[in-house]
Amino acid sequence: MSKVYPNALRTFPTHQDGRDFVLAADVNEIQDELTGVETAIGTKPQVYTDAAGKAHAYKDVASRLDAMQRYDDQVATTVNRLVDASTSGWNLPVASVRCTGSSIAPTKDQLDVDLKKDWHPVTWNRKITDLGIPGKFFPWLSSPTITCPKTGWWVITMRLIATIPTGPNSLDHMCYARMYLSDHDTDVATGMSTNPRGTHGYHRADLTYSGEWFQGERLQLQIRHMDSMRVHNRASYPSPVGNITAWAWCGMTYIRALPGDMNTRPIDDIDPALPSA
Repeated sequence: MSKVYPNALRTFPTHQDGRDFVLAADVNEIQDELTGVETAIGTKPQVYTDAAGKAHAYKDVASRLDAMQRYDDQVATTVNRLVDASTSGWNLPVASVRCTGSSIAPTKDQLDVDLKKDWHPVTWNRKITDLGIPGKFFPWLSSPTITCPKTGWWVITMRLIATIPTGPNSLDHMCYARMYLSDHDTDVATGMSTNPRGTHGYHRADLTYSGEWFQGERLQLQIRHMDSMRVHNRASYPSPVGNITAWAWCGMTYIRALPGDMNTRPIDDIDPALPSA
C-alpha cells in the first residue's frame, strides 16, 4: 500500500504480543508513511537560507517556528502602530495653520534678557487643515497655542517671515524664534536670523521638530528680537527698536503611536539651557 501523507492521515491497526502476526506489509506501511513525512518536510527543515545564500541554523524545527512567529508578531505590531489600523485606519491627524500677521514687541534690555517677558508668541488665526483625532488642534478663531489632539510621534514644521526695522545699516537686527511647549516651559526647536537694519527684505527662519507630542500639550511659536547690543552712539540710535510684524505657517503630521510604556515626556527633553529646579 502506498503512502497517504500529506494528503491524508493513515490509521494504523493496534497489535498485541502473542495474538497478532506482524507481517512485512505492516512494517512497509509504517516506512511508507515515514517517507511521506520526510518528503513533505524536506531536508534540513531547521535551517533557513536567506536571499544572499547565507544559512541560519536553529536548534530544531520548533525553534525556527518560534522565531518566525516572533518576527510576524513584531511586524504586525509595527504596522498597527504605524497606521493605527485598530482605531482609525488611515484617517490620521494632520493640520496646517497660519498667522497672517502678529506685532512683536522688542527685547527691552539687550544686556539683561528676560526669558519670561521678552519672548512673544505669534497669533494663529487661519486654519487651513484640521483633521484631529479625537479632538481638534485648533478649535478657536485665533489663539497663540496649538493643542495636541493625540499622543504620538509627530513631525512639526514652522516657517517664519518677519520685517526688518528701519534705521542705519551699521546696526544689526537679530530675530530669534523657537517652538515652545508652554506646559513644560521648554523649547523643542530654535532658529534665528540677523540682518542690518533697513535691509530690503525679511527675516526668515524654518524650524522643525520630530519627536513625541502628548495629547493636551500646547505648542507656540515665540519670537524675540533686538538690535545690536553694543551701540557707540545710543543717544542717536535709541534702544529698543520698534515692533516688527511676523507671519508664520505651521504644518503638523502624526507619524505613529508611541510604545505603551511611554506615556509622559522624558526627562531628557528638559531644555539644558534652563536652570535646574
